[in-house]
Amino acid sequence: MSVANILFELLLMLLLGKILGDIVKRMGFSPLIGQIVAGIILGPMALRLVGLSWELDELSNLGVLFMMFLMGLSVDFEKLMRESVYKASFISLCGGLLTFLSAMTITVLLGFELNTAILVGISFISTSTAIGFMVLNELGDNYSKVYKTIMAVGTTDDIFAMLAFALFNSYMIGGGIDVKSAFVLFLCALGFIIFVLWFGRSISERLISWTVKSSSEISVITVALIIMFMVAYLGENIKVAAVTGAFLAGTILARSPFSYKIITPKIEAISEGFFIPLFFVYTGVRINIDQMFKSTPLNLYAVSIPIDVFLFLGLIMAVMASKYVSTFGAALLMGGYRRDEMHKMGLAMTPMGEYTLVIGLIGVTTLGAILPGMESVYSVLALIVLFTSILTPIMLKKAYESQ
Repeated sequence: MSVANILFELLLMLLLGKILGDIVKRMGFSPLIGQIVAGIILGPMALRLVGLSWELDELSNLGVLFMMFLMGLSVDFEKLMRESVYKASFISLCGGLLTFLSAMTITVLLGFELNTAILVGISFISTSTAIGFMVLNELGDNYSKVYKTIMAVGTTDDIFAMLAFALFNSYMIGGGIDVKSAFVLFLCALGFIIFVLWFGRSISERLISWTVKSSSEISVITVALIIMFMVAYLGENIKVAAVTGAFLAGTILARSPFSYKIITPKIEAISEGFFIPLFFVYTGVRINIDQMFKSTPLNLYAVSIPIDVFLFLGLIMAVMASKYVSTFGAALLMGGYRRDEMHKMGLAMTPMGEYTLVIGLIGVTTLGAILPGMESVYSVLALIVLFTSILTPIMLKKAYESQ
C-alpha cells in the first residue's frame, strides 16, 4: 500500500470516528460506539474506502499498547488495598469465573474448538466499567457505595483478565503443556507480574527523578514510553503478551509524583487523540456481518440459524446474565448493600469493552494460525461490545429513574 493511501485511510478513519464519536457521546453513550460504527461504514461492509492491511494492523496493535498503558496508569494498587480490596476481589472472581464458564460452554457446544472457546471466555472476564462511570457521573452519583465498589471491581477485573490471558497466551505459544508444566507456567507469569510491580516502581521512580533533575519535564514522557516499550518487550519475550507488559508499565508509573500532572495527561492526549480512536474504528472495519450470516447453518426444528448469529445471541445473553447474577449474588453474600444498590452494581457490570476487543484482536492477529474460526468470532465479540455499550446505559438510567 502506498503512503498516500495510508494517509487517506487514516484521514477518513479519524475524521468519521471523531464526528460519530462526539455525536454518540452527546447522546449519553460511549464514544466507542460511534467509532466502531464509523469503521463499519468505511470498511468492506459499506463504502469500502478502508480495507484490512498490514500497515493498519501494526498501527492498531500499537494503539492497543497505548490503550493498555493508559489503563494501567489509572490503577492505584495502594488505594485499592486500602479500600474494598477483599469485596472487590470476591465480586470480580465470582463474575469473571461464571462469565468465563458460560461463554466458554456456549462456544464449545456450538462446535468451536476448546482453545478458541477458552479465549472467548477469557475475553469476557473484564468489564468495561468506564461505561458505568460515565453514566454515574452524568447522574451525579460520584461518591456512593455503588460508585466506589464499581471502581474497585473494575481494577480487580482488569488484573484477573490480564493474568488469565497471560497464562493462556504462554500455553498456546508453548504448543500445549501438561498440568505440572501449566502450574509452573502460572507461577512464572505471576512471578513476572510481581517482579515488575515490586521492583519496577522503585526503578522507574529513580529514572524519572533523574530525568527531571537533568532535563526538562517533557523528557519524562520519553522515559515513560521507554519503560512502557521495555516492559511490553519483556512480557512478549517471556510469552505473557506485550499488552500485559504495557498494562503493568502503567501501574508502576501510576503512583509517580509526576503521573497526575505530566505523564497521564500527555499519554492520554496522544492515546485518546489518535491511537484509541484508530483502534476502535479499525475494529469496525474488521466486522463482517455478511460472513456471520453466511456461516454454517444450525438447524433448530423448522428454523435454520447461521451458527455465528446463534453464537452472538447466546453469548450476549449469557455474558450479561452471568455478570448481573454473579455481581448481585456476591454482593448479597457479603452483605452491606441495599437491594437497589446491588441491582445497579449488577447492571454496571454488564457492558463489555476494551479488553474483549484487545484479547479478541490478539486471537486473530497473533494466535489466528492455531485458533481456527477466530476471524468470524472477532466480529461476534465486537458486536457484543457494541450492543452492551448501548444497552447498559439505558438500563442503568432506568434503574436510577425508578427509585
